[in-house]
Amino acid sequence: MKKEHIFLACLFTFLVLYTNRAFSQLDEAQLNINFSLPEIALIDIEPNFNNNVYFTISSGVESGNSPVFQQVSTNIWINYSSSLSSLQHSRSVVAELSQADLLDGITLYLEASNYSGSGGGQHGQSAGKIALSSQPKSIITNIGNCFTGDGINNGHSLSFSIDISDYAKVVSVENANLLVLYTITDN
Repeated sequence: MKKEHIFLACLFTFLVLYTNRAFSQLDEAQLNINFSLPEIALIDIEPNFNNNVYFTISSGVESGNSPVFQQVSTNIWINYSSSLSSLQHSRSVVAELSQADLLDGITLYLEASNYSGSGGGQHGQSAGKIALSSQPKSIITNIGNCFTGDGINNGHSLSFSIDISDYAKVVSVENANLLVLYTITDN
């Protein structure tokens, strides 16, 4: 008799639970989430407290040799952020001499390294070593949707070099100052 009561109690509990489950209803709700991401094209040179480039010029070790140009400051980085519209394919960073006291016969070169850092996305590629002039020239190409990370050791390291292209035009000066203008452009 005791087994029958336990069996009936279990059967009753099962039927109550099964009936509730069979007649329960499922509710669904929808939530629309909307956001917009504007086009972004930002560029920065690091370190921002001193991003000047200095060269030392020394005479050759042996008579008859040309002067030796050496870049003293070497830790200059370019950072950028890019968000493209669906119609754009890529961006580039161009550089040009804006306020130049560059002497005749001397050529200033700029080279961006390959990307390194803590950013994400489709970073640009170095365009190699380019001669700077008053006309904008690409130094980094094929930039997609990305960010490089901020500060030194993020983005592309910039290195400069000077070459004497026509020694006959070179004259002695105390100081020559140049201003390099960087622009991130749509392709």
